Order: sequence, then structure tokens, then C-alpha cells
Amino acid sequence: MKEKLALALLSFFLGLGSFFSFYVAPTLFKVLERQQAGAVVEKVFPVYFGLGIILVGISLFLGRDSGKLFLSLGILNLLLLLLQEFIVIPKLHGLKATNYELFLKYHGVSMGINLAILLLTLGKVLILIFKR
Repeated sequence: MKEKLALALLSFFLGLGSFFSFYVAPTLFKVLERQQAGAVVEKVFPVYFGLGIILVGISLFLGRDSGKLFLSLGILNLLLLLLQEFIVIPKLHGLKATNYELFLKYHGVSMGINLAILLLTLGKVLILIFKR
């Protein structure tokens, strides 16, 4: 039962993250001015990563008996979410107004971390699916 709930939480986060990262964010930048789209994304990302911290944290607790690989991926996933929420996103926010060139570099790093978060989440989902 605990693993099914962990699977549901991780699947929800994976779907949410994929939808936002690969559809919503790019669409915002296509239909809105860059500044407007950036303002929207700037408000959404802390909620997205905060929710990820909660869901991944709960799933890590619920799936603690799912093996070392699940735990390792879960801990790394949680650390990357914390990094995004409390270090990278605030740094990006500050750089956007002061050093746009450096902002773009950090933005690339942030995108890579987000992709890693989604891939780690997918890995944990697959572990739980195939563990059955």
C-alpha cells in the first residue's frame, strides 16, 4: 500500500513537471512577451519545486523499503529539488536584473537540473512499477 501511494505521488509529480517544463513554459514564451512569460514562470517555479520537495520527500519515506537504488535516486532527487528551490532559483532571480549574460548561464544549469529531477523521478516510478 505504501509503495502504491509513493508511485501515485511520484507519477503525479512526473506528469506535472513534464507538462509544465515541456509544454506550459515554452508556450508562455511563445504567446507572451519575454518579460511577461518570465514573470509568470518566476511565480510558478517556487511552487513547482516546493511541491516536488514535499511529494518526493513523502515518497522517499513511503518507499524506504523499495531498495537501495530507490533510496539513492530519491535522496539525489530531493537534494536537487532543494538546490533548485533554495539556491538556483533565488540566484537566477537576482541575476536577471543585474547580469543577464550570467543569468542565461545559470538558466541553462537550472534547466539541466530540472531535467535530472524529472529523469530521477521517472527512474523511481519505473522501480516501483517493475518491483511488483
